[in-house]
Amino acid sequence: MNFMRLLCVVSMGLAPVVAGAQGEAVSSTAPAAAPAQQYEYVQPVMDNRWSLWPQIGAILSDKSDLDSGIAGGLKATRPLGNHITLELGGDFSVLETTNAGDYERASFRAGLLLFPGTPFYARASDFQPFIGGGAHFSSIDFLGESVGAFGPYATLGFLQRLGNLTMLSLEGRYQIDSISDEGVLPDTDYYTWQILAGLRIALGERPYDPSLDADRDGVPDAKDRCPNTPPGVQVDAYGCPLDSDGDGVPDYLDRCPGTPPGAIVGPDGCEIDSDGDGVPDRLDKCPNTPPGVQVGNDGCPLSDKDGDGVLDHLDNCPDSPPGIPVGPDGCPLDADGDGIPDHLDECPNTPPGAKVLPNGCALEGDCRKPRPGEQVDANGCALDRNFILRGVKFEFDSDRLTPEAKMILNEVAETLQAYPNLDVELEGHTDAVGTDAYNLGLSERRANSVKTYLTGRGVTARRMTPVGYGESRPIDTNETDAGRENNRRVELKVVE
Repeated sequence: MNFMRLLCVVSMGLAPVVAGAQGEAVSSTAPAAAPAQQYEYVQPVMDNRWSLWPQIGAILSDKSDLDSGIAGGLKATRPLGNHITLELGGDFSVLETTNAGDYERASFRAGLLLFPGTPFYARASDFQPFIGGGAHFSSIDFLGESVGAFGPYATLGFLQRLGNLTMLSLEGRYQIDSISDEGVLPDTDYYTWQILAGLRIALGERPYDPSLDADRDGVPDAKDRCPNTPPGVQVDAYGCPLDSDGDGVPDYLDRCPGTPPGAIVGPDGCEIDSDGDGVPDRLDKCPNTPPGVQVGNDGCPLSDKDGDGVLDHLDNCPDSPPGIPVGPDGCPLDADGDGIPDHLDECPNTPPGAKVLPNGCALEGDCRKPRPGEQVDANGCALDRNFILRGVKFEFDSDRLTPEAKMILNEVAETLQAYPNLDVELEGHTDAVGTDAYNLGLSERRANSVKTYLTGRGVTARRMTPVGYGESRPIDTNETDAGRENNRRVELKVVE
């Protein structure tokens, strides 16, 4: 009678649930209810992992003596379909009677659980009610004797998610113990209630479910740090596009995928090239090259404006005269280091530290290269100490010094002050244009003009004697413009 009552209860409880479950399986309402996405519908993946359920709770017998106690158990479950799971387990309980002491019960069961609300998809909901039943075998130890029992059981409960692998479980179980040989027991049928709480622990990682991967990159949304990756883009374990060179620009956007570590790149993944010369700023020694200028591997122009063999960006003297030997810095060579380049230096071996005239000669202790026709000493040096003050020019047909001439005379004044014990003669010379008398007077006025300027620069007047020679001492032909220009000059002569 009691067994029939149990079957009726279970049947009444399962009928509407099974009907609902069957309806759901046909209509597939769970997947269809998912939010609309920009991709085609993907069938969810079933979560068929094994799970362990450690449980503990209370047990109560519905016999007249109302035996009660505590129970603990462990069961394992595994889905067999979208809503059905296999249940295998056992429990152990200790019950206290009112008049015959305690007794122990060990049960082993196998059955099925039905989850009507949520199928076993990898994206199953956090709250999952269930109902189920099956058969059990129990061993009861009472008053020193063991008896066996077999019978059906029914269960009702729910799961609530706590984490990726764990869920809280709470269930009530009704069990019939049909004893074949009652032995020391007063009856052959017992009806037991159990209230059990515990955990359901899934074994292994949740399977990948494309329906839980909005951008279809193979990384579930729960782990995807870049949930909007474009279709077809390769991603890392975190769902973010690969960035092989680590420059912050993903490979699918990176036009320069081999950028060296630490390089500063633009949105296209290529190194910044501020002047657009094709050499990244990191390597560019000339970062402001004008547009269109051809450059070398260092980003500097390949041009050599003065043709001295030194590229302009390395040339400290970019306007060297043609054909003049230059050093690595592009400046004319100055062998004696007196500040006058060799091609202008009439005394290329001046002793170190000596103060020189603009022609590169010291006023004493130096060796001037002889001009054509001049007498020389045993060392090949010019005998006289006449020095042409090249660049000392005057305004046309006057004794007024040009600005350039004054700059040269400033240096001459410094040199004269470095030799305070030497007296000099300032010689004025002209070309052959004009009368002898006129040219003589013009040369004298120009020599006096030089003396006046040098006096103003601190040179003692008595040390300087101005002399005009007119056109009487040419050093070049008067038949050409260049020759006449050479003849129009001022010389400084050291007085012995």
